[in-house]
Amino acid sequence: MNKLIYSLVILFLVACYTEKQNKVEVKDKELIRLENKYAAGFSIQEAKDFKVITLNNPWKGEETPYQYVLYKNEKPQGYENAIFVKIPIQTIACMSLTHVAMIDRLQKNESIIALSGCSFVSNPIIKNRIKENKIFEIGQHQQLNYEKLIERYPDVVMVYGIDESSKKHINKLKELGLKVILNAEYMENHPLGQAEWLKFVASFYDMNEESEAIFDSIENQYNVLKAEAVKMEVKPYVFVGIPWNGVWYLAGGQSFQAQLLKDAGANYLWKDNTEKSNFSIDTEVIIEKALDADFWINLNTYESIEQVVSYDEKFKQFKAVKEQKLYNNNARMNDNQGNDFWESGIINPQIVLKDLIEIFHPEITNHELYYYQKLE
Repeated sequence: MNKLIYSLVILFLVACYTEKQNKVEVKDKELIRLENKYAAGFSIQEAKDFKVITLNNPWKGEETPYQYVLYKNEKPQGYENAIFVKIPIQTIACMSLTHVAMIDRLQKNESIIALSGCSFVSNPIIKNRIKENKIFEIGQHQQLNYEKLIERYPDVVMVYGIDESSKKHINKLKELGLKVILNAEYMENHPLGQAEWLKFVASFYDMNEESEAIFDSIENQYNVLKAEAVKMEVKPYVFVGIPWNGVWYLAGGQSFQAQLLKDAGANYLWKDNTEKSNFSIDTEVIIEKALDADFWINLNTYESIEQVVSYDEKFKQFKAVKEQKLYNNNARMNDNQGNDFWESGIINPQIVLKDLIEIFHPEITNHELYYYQKLE
């Protein structure tokens, strides 16, 4: 009898395990992967009532995947290490102004109740909400206003990571019971890849179809402009940046900025560099290599040629300076030195590209510069 009971128990456990395995298999079959066109940092799998978002490499050197399960009705089973979020969310706290730009494009500004860097915001709707005390200042990574966050308790806190030290404030927010969502759009090395993170943000509002339509429009406009620019036989030579605290940082040859220059029909002097982000280089090397470049762009906060050459008299030797072909991406600065290029530019790569084409190939477009301005 004991052997019979034992055998029945074993059979029951095996049946339960098999049933569980079958359920997992069925669940996985229900998930449909939504393919990204450019973005490599995240993937979305969608079922009838929930989505699974997987985030890989949230910052350089971090290989731990992060997973978010977004559900409408019943919380799905499994996904033990994932963060579960009931959608659509109603409130959000943002650690980056690029998050604001994406939420604005989805017309969900009213969901933002907290923000890091309120004084640097360019978006007029958000600025008004800040004045009306509908949005409060979170603070920076090392000095976050945890008490206020707990008091208002947003549905999610959207953050970004830079390096291993980022885990400190991320873990602190988690310990307080807040749902922390990592957004790593800045890691993408294609401007359309960065803009495609709109789909990531839209998932939390259950607006995937809307974000697809918005992104398709952005992509189409971008590619139409690119097709015209890359056909140009003469492609001017361009270099970027200016020393900062004695160090000259350049956009890597595999970065989104390098891609923009290529798509705008320009020859970036460091296009063969293999870095995906910025890298530093000796100023003397810059002066030697960029001496005969046609254009000089992205000069930090400088607003005149006089300011630029006052940094180093050697800059007067540059062909771009002699011919007054210096353009900066700071045409939309606010009173607190907030630059809209680094806010809404993330979701408007087609406008950034059009600016650059107007600079390098004005014969193609009849466009008034939006993010860029010529330095006089």
